[in-house]
Amino acid sequence: MYRYMALLWDPARSGPAARALSDRLRASATRWLQVMAAPGVEVFHAGQGMGPSDACLLPHGGGAVLGTLFSRGSGGAASSRVTELDEAEAARIVATGGKHLLEKYWGRYVAVVRARETSDAWVLRDPSGSLPCWYTGYDGIAMVCSDIEDCRELGALTFTVNWDYITGRVAHAVLQVRDTALNEVSEIQPGERLCSGGGAVTRDMVWNPLEIAQTAPLDSPEAATALLRAATLDCIHAWASCYDGVVHNLSGGLDSSIVLSCLESAPSRPRVTCLNYYSRGPNEDERRYARLMAQHVGVELVEHEPDPTGVRLEELHQLRRSPRPWFYLYELQHARFEASLAEQHGATAMFSGSGGDSVFYQARGDLAVCDFVLDHGLGRGLLATAVDAARVSRQSIWPLLWKALRHRIWPPKWDPIAMAKPFARTIVTPAVVELAKRNRRLSHPWLTPENAVGIAPGILWHIMSLSLPPAYYGSFQWSGHLERILPLLGQPLVELCLRIPTYHLIRGGQDRALARRAFAGDLPRQIVQRYAKGRADQNMRNILDTNLPFVRELLLDGLMVRRGLLDRANLELYLSREHSPADFQYNEILHEHVSTEAWLRANR
Repeated sequence: MYRYMALLWDPARSGPAARALSDRLRASATRWLQVMAAPGVEVFHAGQGMGPSDACLLPHGGGAVLGTLFSRGSGGAASSRVTELDEAEAARIVATGGKHLLEKYWGRYVAVVRARETSDAWVLRDPSGSLPCWYTGYDGIAMVCSDIEDCRELGALTFTVNWDYITGRVAHAVLQVRDTALNEVSEIQPGERLCSGGGAVTRDMVWNPLEIAQTAPLDSPEAATALLRAATLDCIHAWASCYDGVVHNLSGGLDSSIVLSCLESAPSRPRVTCLNYYSRGPNEDERRYARLMAQHVGVELVEHEPDPTGVRLEELHQLRRSPRPWFYLYELQHARFEASLAEQHGATAMFSGSGGDSVFYQARGDLAVCDFVLDHGLGRGLLATAVDAARVSRQSIWPLLWKALRHRIWPPKWDPIAMAKPFARTIVTPAVVELAKRNRRLSHPWLTPENAVGIAPGILWHIMSLSLPPAYYGSFQWSGHLERILPLLGQPLVELCLRIPTYHLIRGGQDRALARRAFAGDLPRQIVQRYAKGRADQNMRNILDTNLPFVRELLLDGLMVRRGLLDRANLELYLSREHSPADFQYNEILHEHVSTEAWLRANR
């Protein structure tokens, strides 16, 4: 897989240390190729040739855009892959501090650019966050990399566990902030720029979804629907052009079906093989929908029933070390099969519709009523919006109307942890939730209480649901090199959907309403009208039962229980075959707490 490392320093202060670190990097086992060298900045990359990722160089050593870069489609032209930038474009990127890059290009990239007049340099991560971007320091040198293991291999750095971050993660599993679970490492956020100059390092958010959501809102559902269709096609066609063959994870739901329809209409015509997972539990078999869609466009569909008794959680002892825990169960269940299937079909990428729920707005219809009242008051259209929200959220309209009115008169303080409803958990102690809520470092730079003042709650929810970047590298020592592409998280599509008011996104009492309308002519009617989602509760229970001795040993006397982060008595109840109630806690235990505990053991 593609990797990069950038070293930034003050030439007047840290030159010898930077040269020593650079020499150590060249002497490492990894075959690093230097793509940029200038006073105060050096950039290396490795693993190119594994996929479309590479470096797009600015002329005269002015910088490098690491990863995959597309030009934005405009005036009827489609987005297209960019492999080089001319002097005029490079000058615009430098002069605007990267804003030109954000406005005219998109993709999966990290840019490292040096100012021509000084030795100052900056690093900008693209708004999708699809390429990892970690920052740490050593002897006056700012180190920015995609894989923290490359820093460990240099032998110069040590890392310690950040228990404040772990506490926040236990309370809110999808926490996305600058801090990581390692005290010495922080994450450069999607759309964030890190600047190195004058012996100091500063950071600022160059791309801000709060501003985008309030810029030229699309208040015409008809126009928004047409634009949504065009942006979706453009993003998927651009990514499809990078690969000759792909495997597409086709669940049979709306989002994965939209992605398939766009793949099949892509001008580059990649070979597409679809994969559907199914289980025998209630609502866990979606094959009839996947078959409908695969037959509709005429592609091969591989149906696979994973064996939950074959999942061995002991493999969590083979985790690669990383700056923060992830959700490892999917990879344990499916990664080897997907790699084998891709090899059989000559595919080098795995596509999916993941992210569609967030982009197209699948949840929280109740907040759309609040947004309508903030935008239009109590006038015409409010009752229709409340009816739409009631149908989406399956609630009475009266509590929705009262909540919207109350929010207009007494707007509550923005609380992302409360918004995620962790209070329903019985395994996490209430004291842990309160600690997380009081920790200001656990607020995303976009979504601090100060930034959230006056912003409609549906917009805040929409942005929060989009804030967690997808995984790029495999989590295990045995992980392969299959690239995973989530094309619905493309920057042009995300920006467009943020500009569409949430009450239009649930229009007609449908979640993802405009996406349904935009692609109604491309999908079978049964899929367009489908609202229920498949579940995997029985599958989770079977995995837990198979691995119960391991999970009990891992968690009941684990580091999180010793720290008082988990309620041991309640946890023991759920880890009993005889007395455990059947509830969502299986998913919470396996996806979140087992993963976090395994990460702690690998990184202590």
